[in-house]
Amino acid sequence: MPFLVGSRVPFRAISADIDPNIPSSISRLFHTNSIPSPMDVHRIHELLTERNKELSDVAEEIERARAELQRLEITRDQAEGIVGELEALLSPVRRMPMDIMANVFEHCVWDQAMPKADARLAPLLLGQVCRSWRCLLFSLPCLWTMLHLDFPSGAKDWDAVMQSKTMTMHVWFSRAKATPISLFLNHPKGSHIPWHALMYLDREILALSCRLKDLTLHFSPRSLSCLLTFTQSSLPYLQHLELQNSNSLPSNEIPPAIALHSAPSLRSLTISWCSLDLQHFRIPWSQLQELNLQYEASSFWNPVQSDYLQVLSQCPNLTLLFLGIGAPINDLDLMSILPVTLSKVHTFKLSVYLQNPYLQHFFDAIHMPGLQSFEIKNVSLALGSFTGQTECLPFLEKCADTLRSVCFSRIDIPDAAIIPCLAQLHHVTTMLYLPGILRLNHGLMTALTGNRSSTDSDDVSHSQFICPRLQRLHLRCSSVVPVDDIARLVESRCRTEPKLEHFLLQFATYEYGLDTSDEKIKELQARLQGCVEGGLHLALTKSSYLG
Repeated sequence: MPFLVGSRVPFRAISADIDPNIPSSISRLFHTNSIPSPMDVHRIHELLTERNKELSDVAEEIERARAELQRLEITRDQAEGIVGELEALLSPVRRMPMDIMANVFEHCVWDQAMPKADARLAPLLLGQVCRSWRCLLFSLPCLWTMLHLDFPSGAKDWDAVMQSKTMTMHVWFSRAKATPISLFLNHPKGSHIPWHALMYLDREILALSCRLKDLTLHFSPRSLSCLLTFTQSSLPYLQHLELQNSNSLPSNEIPPAIALHSAPSLRSLTISWCSLDLQHFRIPWSQLQELNLQYEASSFWNPVQSDYLQVLSQCPNLTLLFLGIGAPINDLDLMSILPVTLSKVHTFKLSVYLQNPYLQHFFDAIHMPGLQSFEIKNVSLALGSFTGQTECLPFLEKCADTLRSVCFSRIDIPDAAIIPCLAQLHHVTTMLYLPGILRLNHGLMTALTGNRSSTDSDDVSHSQFICPRLQRLHLRCSSVVPVDDIARLVESRCRTEPKLEHFLLQFATYEYGLDTSDEKIKELQARLQGCVEGGLHLALTKSSYLG
C-alpha cells in the first residue's frame, strides 16, 4: 500500500535486511513517497499473497500452540492438585491427636483478651477450615466460655439489635454446655437505649446468671439501672463483677445500690459511677480480694462517696485496692473514725478528685503493713494541682519497710516535705514523680543525686543516696533545670549497685518564655551516651499537658 505524502512510517516496517526475497527495486521504495512501476505493482501483489498465506499459517500454528499450552496448564493444575492432596495425606496435622488439636484451639482463643462474635477471629475462624475442625470446635465447651459484645452507639431499631445480640449470647454459650462463663457487654457513649429493648438483654443476663464467672457491664446509668435483675438470683460461680458508667457527662441518674442475693465466690468488685453511696450496698465484703471504687463522670462533676473506712473495715482479705476520693456524702463524725488495718494489701492506687479534710483522716486511719506499690494521682480540673498535698506522706513512712514502688502524678508537695519522706523509703526500686505546673522547679533532682566526698572519686557510696535501691526513675521537670544537674543524677546512679536501669524524663512545655527542651534533650542524649552503652534505658520527651 503506497504511502501518502507526510504519512508516518509504521514502527515495525519490513526491510530488505529482514526479508532478502523482496526485490531491491521494491525495497528501495520503502520509507519513500515514490510510486512503484507497473511491474513492481504486479510483484507487490504476489508478495502480499505469499505473506498473507504465511500469516494465515502462522496464526494457525499459534492457535495450535495455545491449545497445547492450555492442555499442558490443565495437566499441570491437575498434577499440582494431586500433589497437594498427597502431601495433605502426609501432613502432621492429619495425624495430630485430638487432645493436642484441642490444646492448639484453646491457645488460639485464650491468646485473645476476650473473644468476639467475629468470623475473622477465633473461635469462629477455626470452624471455616474444614469439617473435622468445625466438629472439634463445637465439641469443646472451653472455647465458648467467654464473649465480648459491643453495642452500636446509635441504632434505628433497638429491638432488632437486642434480639440479635441476645440470640448471639444464647447460641454462643449453649456451646459451652454447663461450664462457668465470662461476659463483657459494652455500650459506648451514644444514643439512649429504650427500656423495652433493654429488657431483652436483662432477661438473657438473668438466664445466664447461674453460670456467670465474670460479668462486665459498661452502660449509661439509666441503662445499668435496667440490667441489675441478675443480682436477685443466685450467683454461685461469680468471681468478678464490674459495673461501669460509660457516660462522660454529668448525670443525676445513679443506678440503685447493689444488693447481691448470693455470691459465695465473689473475689473482685469494680464500680465506677458518678456517686458512690455504699451504705445501702449489700456485698460480701469479707470475701473480696480486689476492690475498685472509681468515678466515670465528667471532670466538672464533684464526685462524692460514703466513708470508705466503714467498708474497708469489712474487707480483711483485700490484696488490691483502687479508690477515688472526692467529698463524703454525709458530714462525718471525726470522733467515730476508727483505725483500719488491711494486712494483705500489696497494691494501693488512689485518685484524688477533690481535696477535703476527709483525705487526711483517711490516711491517718488506714494501715497497710504489707504494702509494696502505692500510686496517688490528682484528677481534678484545677490548673496545676492542689498545693500542699502532704496527707499521704505519714502513711508512706509507716509502709517504709515493705514499699517497693511509689508514683505521684500531678501531686504538688514541697521539697521540705517530700525529701525527708523519700529518705526513709530505703527499699523502693521504682519511683514516678510527675508534679503539676506549680512545682516543676523542685529540688528533688538534686536530692536524688549521690553526694561524693571527693570530686576526684568515681565511686559513690551506696549509703549516700535517697532511695538507694532505685532502678527505675521517671521524673517531670521544667526545661530551665540545668543539664548538668540531670546528668549528675543519672551518672551517679549508674555508678552504684544496683544500677539505674530505666530513666525517663519529661520536660514540661506548659511554661512562659522560650522553650529550650529540644536543645536540652539533644545535649542530654550526648552526655548520657556512656550510660546508655552501659545498659541504661533512656527516654527523654516533652510533655505539653500535665495529665
